[in-house]
Amino acid sequence: MNRVEININPQILRWAREEAGFDPIEIADKVDVATERYKIWEKDGKNIPLGKLKIIATSYKRQLAVFLLPTVPKKTSKPKDYRYLSPVDSYFSKKILDIMRDVSYFTETAFELQGETYWKGRYEWINNLEESDISKVGFIEILRELLDVSIDDQLNWRSDSEAYKNWRNAVENRLGILVFQFSMPMEEVHGFCLTANYPYAIVTNSNHSYTGRIFTIFHELAHIIRHQSGICLYEKATEKQKEEWECNSIAGRFLAPENLIEKTSDLQEIASFASRLKISREAYLRRLKDESKISDMIFYSLLDKIKATYKGEKKKSGFVKPIVKSKASRGETFFNMVVEALYNNQISYSKASSALDLSVTSLLHEV
Repeated sequence: MNRVEININPQILRWAREEAGFDPIEIADKVDVATERYKIWEKDGKNIPLGKLKIIATSYKRQLAVFLLPTVPKKTSKPKDYRYLSPVDSYFSKKILDIMRDVSYFTETAFELQGETYWKGRYEWINNLEESDISKVGFIEILRELLDVSIDDQLNWRSDSEAYKNWRNAVENRLGILVFQFSMPMEEVHGFCLTANYPYAIVTNSNHSYTGRIFTIFHELAHIIRHQSGICLYEKATEKQKEEWECNSIAGRFLAPENLIEKTSDLQEIASFASRLKISREAYLRRLKDESKISDMIFYSLLDKIKATYKGEKKKSGFVKPIVKSKASRGETFFNMVVEALYNNQISYSKASSALDLSVTSLLHEV
């Protein structure tokens, strides 16, 4: 039986590899060919065995049909890297690139379902804000009014998980920003936001605590208000990282207003005050420093003690129903948007299945 070989646009092969975060040596090893041979395929696109191309497509998490397109698809819009001072240190793992690609697909789907006029109207509140407004004392009150969440509401929430759910819903429903969450390496990213296209999106790390995810929402929201897309490790930010430091400050001032910051250097009291506000001990400690209620020496000493308690903490794991996982990762707004579109015959079952990562059978129970 003769082996089937095909010719493709070689630029698509390179595009797919770079989008997936592979280097030529890695993918050549996966398809069991010499690196030089793979490089030739990327150069001329000729005589590629169909079986090898299928392995490449699977490795890149692409449909085989993508490699048969005549022109190169557009690149996934990536956020600016605010994690490091030097661009040399910038690196996106395959896991993060996959998630960025997924989120871009979700936002493209949401844009198609609602249209440009709808999404443009959702962000009039941002256009009404001026850059100078962000640094004004009254900005926090403006933001709370937009979100329709008072400080009393925040204090009355019973748990960190309830607080996260309410903040997430408020940002989605009141501000029009989709909030997704996915499991990502904590040492690589705490969260990121995308503003290159409508609708805007925030992504939190589900490996983070609820209080960590809450802070991520408002740190990334600060970037969005400043018309920035960014990927962040905000807990490791230093004063040399101006944008990150300022976004931390905005998030901190919003979640822990000055009049609720009690002066203390006692870790038990810090934990109690932080719990009341549904923020992390570290976030409260940073607010103490911001408000000059503790010295730098005490701040760093307490910070080391708090971080030492994180060691050995493990996230509980177990079986999660697909539909619960889909709603948790994609958010109520996007999930309901897709289901409603399916009910109204605006979207096919196959596309809805892809967008929500659910089987057609599961979707039939939703419409």
